[in-house]
Amino acid sequence: MKRKVEADIVIVGGGVAGLWLLNRLRQQKLSAILLEASVLGGGQTHKAQGIIHGGMKFAVTGFSKAASAIADMPALWESCLKGEGEINLKAVPILSSHQYLWSPQSLAGKVAGFLASMALRTKVDSLPREQFPEIFRTAQFDGDVYSVPEMVLDVHALIRELAKPHQDAIFKINPIHEKDLHLDESGRMTALAIHTPIPETLEVHAQQFIFTAGAGNEVLFNKLQTKSVAAQRRPLHMVYVKLPQSYSLFAHCLSMSSTPRLTITTHQAKDGSTVWYLGGNLAEVGVNRTAEEQIKAAKEELNTLFPWLDFSNAQFGTCKIDRAEPLQANGGRPDTCVVKAIKNMIVAWPTKLALAPKLAHEILNLLQSEKIQPRFCDTRELRACPMPPFAQPPWN
Repeated sequence: MKRKVEADIVIVGGGVAGLWLLNRLRQQKLSAILLEASVLGGGQTHKAQGIIHGGMKFAVTGFSKAASAIADMPALWESCLKGEGEINLKAVPILSSHQYLWSPQSLAGKVAGFLASMALRTKVDSLPREQFPEIFRTAQFDGDVYSVPEMVLDVHALIRELAKPHQDAIFKINPIHEKDLHLDESGRMTALAIHTPIPETLEVHAQQFIFTAGAGNEVLFNKLQTKSVAAQRRPLHMVYVKLPQSYSLFAHCLSMSSTPRLTITTHQAKDGSTVWYLGGNLAEVGVNRTAEEQIKAAKEELNTLFPWLDFSNAQFGTCKIDRAEPLQANGGRPDTCVVKAIKNMIVAWPTKLALAPKLAHEILNLLQSEKIQPRFCDTRELRACPMPPFAQPPWN
């Protein structure tokens, strides 16, 4: 007799999307379990910069649909961070309550005029020099600085807080393969065979199977062999810099392209040093560079943008983010989160950290339309499975 697990919902993937969804489903009194083959917050989540975008960056760079899709997210996150929202995230540190947009002298005239017009109808504030962040209060900086009320969170603390109330429903398994996905003749999933570290093999049955595993979703596409849903990869090559100084900066350096020239967030390594985490165009165009080449490019960019700082004693490193997203006709970024229903399976991508709540809302609405109701469940066979460990910051 096969050893079985019965649940209402099975979530595959323990990044921010899966964990947010687990919280929301259990609030609805549904028996939901989350399965993760690696670490919680691994993959794309733990390498995110933690920016809760409100759309300003996309509006500035011309992505109006993306800006509109994400515009409501900061207020939702802010409510949760106060302990008043749909999930209590009061214990999650806010690294910065706002970000800066800055333009170097070479672009100041073109960019500043556009930003000034944006500031008249948004919450973008043009700053006088005395209110510049400390790093720009030098005679060698002759650009413009704007303040944007988009917060930056401690991503790793966020993952811990999302997981903490639901440790009894989060289980580490071995990687899932195509043969583990059992489908009937109509294409419905009848069971998911999971292999645990104990080792044990269990057969999991559920009303709905939800895949939020990023690149891990591709095992389902390979099994289904359908053209109705497909994925793409848009990798990034991020750079982190342990600074000899302690300058804190959360900012986008603007350019005339559709991507910020450089996006900087500030973090603290476990040895107490200050870390700048660098994204933006540097990370986009550096995907085919070796680590050494990308570090060289980062040093050149920092020396160009901050000629008054000395980076000679800074420690540089890189990491790659394998952004997995729904396939787009032009190969570009999706405007918003994406949810695809296939029989009793749902494949979902938040596409950005800030959109995880929106993704969960859309899945909940879909389940409501399917009239998913709590039923008898039995997860006792999973009790011996360990909980996955938490991902660590790449700079640690």
